[in-house]
Amino acid sequence: MMSSIEIRPVQSRIELEAVYELLDTCFPLGKSYFQSRLDHSSTYRFDTTWVAVVDGVVASTIQVFPYICRIEEATLKVAGIGSVATRPEFRGQGLGLKILHKSTEWMAREGYDLSLLFAVIHPFYEKLGWAIVPEMEYQLTAEKVISEASRMIAESGAASLYSIQPFDPSVHTKQVADIYEQINNRRTLSRVRTYTYWQDMLQSVEWRDGTWAVALQGDSIAAYGRLGRKNNEAIGLEELCYLPGHESAILPLVYHLLEQHPDVRKVQFSLPPDHALLTLLKQWHADEDASNLMMWKLIRLAETLHILRPVLQRRLQYESVTDFRLAIACEGQSALLIYEEAHLAVVKDFDSNEVTTLKFRQSEFVSMLFHGYISQMTIEHYPGTRQEPHPPMDDLLQILFPAQNSVFYLTDKF
Repeated sequence: MMSSIEIRPVQSRIELEAVYELLDTCFPLGKSYFQSRLDHSSTYRFDTTWVAVVDGVVASTIQVFPYICRIEEATLKVAGIGSVATRPEFRGQGLGLKILHKSTEWMAREGYDLSLLFAVIHPFYEKLGWAIVPEMEYQLTAEKVISEASRMIAESGAASLYSIQPFDPSVHTKQVADIYEQINNRRTLSRVRTYTYWQDMLQSVEWRDGTWAVALQGDSIAAYGRLGRKNNEAIGLEELCYLPGHESAILPLVYHLLEQHPDVRKVQFSLPPDHALLTLLKQWHADEDASNLMMWKLIRLAETLHILRPVLQRRLQYESVTDFRLAIACEGQSALLIYEEAHLAVVKDFDSNEVTTLKFRQSEFVSMLFHGYISQMTIEHYPGTRQEPHPPMDDLLQILFPAQNSVFYLTDKF
């Protein structure tokens, strides 16, 4: 007898409890970890928890974690994907793929522009269009970080300038949130954190698993940082923000954070290109490598470019670019950019045979959005029948998508 399979969001608290039991079966973190993430989210909705129900049993699930991501002053709606699991007795039936396929259709209807997930098993997600977009990561032994920081603190006298304290949510939250906003209000790839976000985070399991500290000058916070959960003998510096002029606060802050974990041997850093600590890490000969944990899927190309239109138009105007028409294609989607008299339009319906089209691989298009165009990218070029003068393509793409001081703070991972 053929099984009855439903792919849909959960419809009740009872079904959500069944999801928690499923996740408890599949992950060592335990039921309470997953329950805490949703119970302490004041914006949680049932339609973000998707399940495969087989003959009345919740057999497989994924969770969508919605958030807003910046590209300079523009914002995009992103569907974070996590809590992907299938009961052992139902594996091998493609239930996870079915849920991801149907939920992706829902994402498009709900106005999501991109989707992000963190994975070490890539082929499963690549089947449905998620692609690896590498992020630069730096590693150094904890011993080296501590010794170099100690030396530089002594030479600079930074220890006398700042008081390093554990983060106290009842006292420090507003100042830390203000620093985050000041440093990231135009930082590409960073998450928009609302007041609700901070209140929910302070109650979450992730909060309790991290180590936070602040650098005070008088009663004012000049910098703050966070170490994530220890993984074997390694730990990640997941967030480190400082006010302009207070770069010297980061060394006593990092030193203090690592003092809380004397058994850690290696420290991993994810930092934006303009971060003061990055310069020091390079001087200390930190290992530099591309992390392949982040996988992205483009949900709506034309709509994404339309949202970015003011940003792209400003970039073109600043460089005094002449008029052009250029189509961009990626993963079966396309959009036409028309730039005339210093005004940019994004058109979804057009004759692709008439205009020059650049076809991007998804990983490189997303990387270009967040990090900037580089000439080594693999791009297929299709000239149109309507030949118009164009700026050199490399030059035009570098203007449209310049290098960005972008960062995804791993505090926000799901």
